[in-house]
Amino acid sequence: MLLAGLTSFADWIGSNEAVFPFGTPHDCEDPSAWFRTRRAINVENALNQIGWLPRLPLMDDARPFDEVFGFAPRPLQTAMVNALAAIDQPTILLIEAPMGEGKTEAALYAHLELQRRLGHRGLYVALPTKATGNAMFHRVLKFLQSQRGDRQLDMQLLHGGALLNDEFQQLKPGGISDIAKGGDVRASEWFTHKKRALLSEYGVGTIDQALLTILPVRHQFVRMWGLANRVVVFDEIHAYDAYTGTLLLHLLRWLLALGASVVLLTATLPPQTRRQLAELVGQKPPEPDAIYPRLSVYQPGEAVRSTSFDADPRRRLTLRVEAVTADLDAIKAALEAQLVDGGYALALTNTVQRAQDLYRDYGVGAPLMVDGEPIGKRLPDDTEVYLFHARFPADARQRREDAVLKLFGPPDNTSPAPRTGRKILIATQVAEQSLDLDFDLIVTDLAPIDLLLQRAGRLWRHARGARHVAEPNLIVAGLAEDPPPCFGKPLWWGAVYREDVLLRTRSLLRGKPTLQLPDDIDVLVASVYEESVDVEASLEARLDRAMQDALGKEFAHFGEAHRSIIGLPDDASWKTGMRFTLYDDDEPGVHASLKVRTRLGEDSVLVVPLFASDAFDPTVAPDFAQAKAWYLRAVNLSRKGIVTRLRAQGVPEGWRQSALLRNAYPLRLDSESRWIDDPQVRISSELGLIYETKETP
Repeated sequence: MLLAGLTSFADWIGSNEAVFPFGTPHDCEDPSAWFRTRRAINVENALNQIGWLPRLPLMDDARPFDEVFGFAPRPLQTAMVNALAAIDQPTILLIEAPMGEGKTEAALYAHLELQRRLGHRGLYVALPTKATGNAMFHRVLKFLQSQRGDRQLDMQLLHGGALLNDEFQQLKPGGISDIAKGGDVRASEWFTHKKRALLSEYGVGTIDQALLTILPVRHQFVRMWGLANRVVVFDEIHAYDAYTGTLLLHLLRWLLALGASVVLLTATLPPQTRRQLAELVGQKPPEPDAIYPRLSVYQPGEAVRSTSFDADPRRRLTLRVEAVTADLDAIKAALEAQLVDGGYALALTNTVQRAQDLYRDYGVGAPLMVDGEPIGKRLPDDTEVYLFHARFPADARQRREDAVLKLFGPPDNTSPAPRTGRKILIATQVAEQSLDLDFDLIVTDLAPIDLLLQRAGRLWRHARGARHVAEPNLIVAGLAEDPPPCFGKPLWWGAVYREDVLLRTRSLLRGKPTLQLPDDIDVLVASVYEESVDVEASLEARLDRAMQDALGKEFAHFGEAHRSIIGLPDDASWKTGMRFTLYDDDEPGVHASLKVRTRLGEDSVLVVPLFASDAFDPTVAPDFAQAKAWYLRAVNLSRKGIVTRLRAQGVPEGWRQSALLRNAYPLRLDSESRWIDDPQVRISSELGLIYETKETP
């Protein structure tokens, strides 16, 4: 695999006739002299031209953590410094800790030290989504700019929306960003090609780009060579299902075989995953395991080392668990009862439809505007209600995300303003992770225990002078009914989460009036996922059926992941050549069965809402400015009938020539913002994309 990647890289460069012109008959008289005097210069120029410079460590000598980052290490970061001292071979480091403990800085320091000691040639940080990738790109860029200043570094952003990231575009030739502390960081144009992006020394992107290295796509070995001998960081690994999680485990096996080191970051993790990591290096997990939060080291041929560290005492929290029924009126009543004197609250629902319905239930209010677009409403009693979910067009979603961070984010340490009034954010899982949000009160739909704890981490997250709520309360909708509600229609929670996990989480929480964070996290997650929770006798039959269904699907997803990869590095399976070469998952005009998949789930399409004023012509290729303006409206749809109809219509001829729109479908709207092919689908500037039914007001 390494040889194939190197050979393709050399061939791509050496076959460029503009850099390597043909020789003359006279040159044939002394080929050695011709090579020394001309070709050697061509080679040097070619490598310089694409930005392929010597891969030198950012640190020549060991530097203490506080010298690198400018602040004293926290307990997690001290644990990382100590663990690195005993590492002498490519390794896997697993950090399990709540948000806000400094996991990212610990991972970046691990990269510096592993690069210095083991000769790793760069860094790639993989995240679950484009949005989290953009946020991490900013952090890693600032980090690199603050490091070595005597050579140029190349850094790439790897996901489908990279063309829209202004900060990344400024790194390209002609758009070089301001350099902090002398650190010259650029984005060479040669590496921006999707098949070559992982060859760049530094990169941030989605996990999908890393997983393509072990899937049967063209030039897969080039991508794999790009990750070889790197430090690869996977953030928020708890976010992946059985299929993507299994692919990740196979990728880790390949990365170790190719001399790379890996840092895994997570807030919560089931014990089964830790066992799988130990098996991956031929070991067993330690008995007993270190208590949470912890740092674990997995090295081939060595026993697993697991170390506990102290969580930030400022983030230790005792919160009260309160149960309400699943109906929206109960959620509104709970918010009303708790926010008598004001306060900032989150109402987190498991589906977009439910979030839209709850927002509607608050009635009419004066629009709260940003850049001429509504992001919420002010009710007659001055309560402000905001709505945030993933079914807004991309530009509207970004406006709302920015407003949410400003309103509900951390206090401004330079001039902290007191929180006043009553503000409610109604949101879906988009508020569950990555965003640094702080609420006085949270009402959430019942969800798997690890995700509920993730949501609870937004309660009283930052130190504030005063709050309008006496204590941190986590109110769980769907916890009060006995028996529990149906997780199918009309809630549709079962379409999002496993029913057996929901039932065990419910039974566990009904017996716990309070939670201690972070102390209870590990025990609670293990209880649910190790199936050690006792459920009521009346639920046993329902739980058994749910488990059989879930295990069947999980087994199928495991099998599909095993069949999808190129093979494993420690046997001959990857050499057989028996697998079909498939297309990248973003290849336009190709049937889904012929594409690789890095994730499972509902089939979806990317649509661009178009109005009559857009003067859309399917035969015309839009210029970049027009394509960007349209792409910024894009939204993903997964409703089966709509997906089928749009795919039958196909991508417009003109859009196939656009790098941004080649995988998008036009959603042509009438004067009432309804889809001309189905009036029950419409876009609302206040609610986002709506699937109307007979009951929809």
